[in-house]
Amino acid sequence: MTSTRLLDPALAAVADARGRMLREEVATLVAVLDWCAAHEVTEAEASIHTMTPGLQLGGDGCPWVSEFDAHDLACVLGRSPDSCAAYVGNALELRHRLPRLWARVGGSEVPVWKAFRIAEQTQQLPPAGAAEVDRALAPTAHSCTFAQVERTVTSALTAHCPDEVERRRLAALEHRRFDVHLDHVRSLDGTVEVTGTLDLADAVDLDTAVAGVAAQLGELGCHESWDARRALAVGEIARAQLALDLEVGSTTGRGVTVYAHLRSDSDVVETAGTTVTREQLATWCRAPGTTVTVTPVVDLPGGDPAAAQALAERVAAWLDTDTHVRPAIDLSADLASSGYQPSPTLAEQVDLRDRRCVFPHCNRRRTDRDHIRPYDPGGETRSSNLARLCRAHHRAKTHSTWRYDRPGPGVFAWHSPAGATYTVDRSAEP
Repeated sequence: MTSTRLLDPALAAVADARGRMLREEVATLVAVLDWCAAHEVTEAEASIHTMTPGLQLGGDGCPWVSEFDAHDLACVLGRSPDSCAAYVGNALELRHRLPRLWARVGGSEVPVWKAFRIAEQTQQLPPAGAAEVDRALAPTAHSCTFAQVERTVTSALTAHCPDEVERRRLAALEHRRFDVHLDHVRSLDGTVEVTGTLDLADAVDLDTAVAGVAAQLGELGCHESWDARRALAVGEIARAQLALDLEVGSTTGRGVTVYAHLRSDSDVVETAGTTVTREQLATWCRAPGTTVTVTPVVDLPGGDPAAAQALAERVAAWLDTDTHVRPAIDLSADLASSGYQPSPTLAEQVDLRDRRCVFPHCNRRRTDRDHIRPYDPGGETRSSNLARLCRAHHRAKTHSTWRYDRPGPGVFAWHSPAGATYTVDRSAEP
């Protein structure tokens, strides 16, 4: 692109700001790569059975980096651990296996994000395949499409490791899956994403069944759109399956657990880990055969459990269906149970209180319940000494010099091997 002097001062300011941004992105990338060089570990050192486990984040031939030190890097970059791992992997791939593309990035001829999209594709290739892609795409990386990148990578994979192509084809059969993403419920409309990878024959049968039930719903007077009826059809098929008496004691219908939160600003009702509108809640709970459990939750320090119980009773009365109201759970109470494993009530309280991993910038919801201070054999397990940690940060706390404490309710102070302190304050979160 030819550089010219822009006559519009505002447009010139935008161009200058973009130029600075591109240079700063390259400077950050170089600094991260320098960090990687300073925290490199050998493959032998990186064994999971040693005290210095490592991560191989780039393709074959890229150096390994210290796993526990990488948590510090994630904090400094303000990224989640998964996002940081992806960034470092792409950076190492670019620097060590795509030298032509790396030179163009260093010269600000290709933006970092575009180079990373290529690097994340080439990590699956052997070194010779990555070199082939580098030769083919580096000259046009600034303008090539992602379809061109995918075709080039596929060609290199076929040419350099045909056995791997067949192995992946067979392995893909073992990775068929069907996922209902209940940990990402949309708050306003109470919907979730469903994804899956199926055999073609199974997919055709599923599509035919869903289309058939959607058509029946239309004939029975449902005025929703075709897409909405298809979505409703999946639920009808699932409930019909649950109603089949395939074994003694099989469950019919569906269960909905509602948490009624007593708060200072406004009372909140949530289910499936997200707040929902009362119309959506009524739609779920009043469906035939649904079993509803309402659990009152006191979010306020020093809140009144009796008031939370009364709130739950009002919710149950409004739902006007078969509802069971449980005793209130006070999130600020310091509950205790004997032994190492928390009682079901204590575990539920900690899960509701912390909601996700308490490490800085980590949003993982699949977590362990960690004893902040080591458990005293024969003693008690208490709310004040439990926190939710994902497996990676649980390992870092257990096997490295990462440490944390709980200065106050919802506040966690993390102390890193590099000497930094990071404070996570969940007390102010809604």
